Amino acid sequence: MDWDTAFTTFGLIFLAELGDKTQLAVLMQSCKYRRPWAVLLGASLALTVVTALGATGGQIAGSFVPARILKNVAAIMFVAMGVLVAREAMGTKNGDADPSCQADDRRSTAWRAFVSTFWLLCVAEMGDKTQLAVLGLAARNQHSFPVFAGGAAALIAVTALGVLGGEGLCRLIPRRALLWLSSVLFAGVGIWIWLT
Repeated sequence: MDWDTAFTTFGLIFLAELGDKTQLAVLMQSCKYRRPWAVLLGASLALTVVTALGATGGQIAGSFVPARILKNVAAIMFVAMGVLVAREAMGTKNGDADPSCQADDRRSTAWRAFVSTFWLLCVAEMGDKTQLAVLGLAARNQHSFPVFAGGAAALIAVTALGVLGGEGLCRLIPRRALLWLSSVLFAGVGIWIWLT
């Protein structure tokens, strides 16, 4: 394996994704569901799939669907998540316990966290700058695996930081305030994606 290419790709992608919408989405999903492992696994799988598509030059959806449409779908998904989180925040009182901590609901909440994070990030990252960067790096190298490995590792590392940040916020800020903050951030990111 070409370790120089893998490390170069890791560094470029890691820096590009710090503070990006992907990391914010993971942070918000962590606050919403309070299932860090489910969010981390869903995000990691989504980002690995999207990176693999970029590294192999696939961009399958991009060849059939214009990039602007993919971008608009991602924007709509972020705004829709914001609306759903706002609805949940309206039904939550400041003193309410976290309903996702109830034993009966634990498995279904983890599954919802995994699935919603997976699909949100798959759509949001399709055709994103990091996927395009991976595509470009893979085109310049004879082998795409080191580019894939470095890119996927960087995205998973940034995702882990987002999950840790979300967990830290959950300990410091009341659930209702976090839901409102997540709602505003989701909607804001969706509007930003739509306008850019």
